[in-house]
Amino acid sequence: MLMMIIVVFFFFLSFFISLFFFFKKLFFFSCILFFILLLLLVLTILLLSALVVDLFSTLS
Repeated sequence: MLMMIIVVFFFFLSFFISLFFFFKKLFFFSCILFFILLLLLVLTILLLSALVVDLFSTLS
């Protein structure tokens, strides 16, 4: 649960940083941060699906 909160926090943090760099016209850095953002999104989805599977295995 704590790991999920940390991942979501970094997700939003990198999102705002990439927006900041995009408006500062540093396109290269915003592209790198956007890639990191997508990677964190995938990790968050995987973590959520693992939690759901764990929840169902606990209930059954």
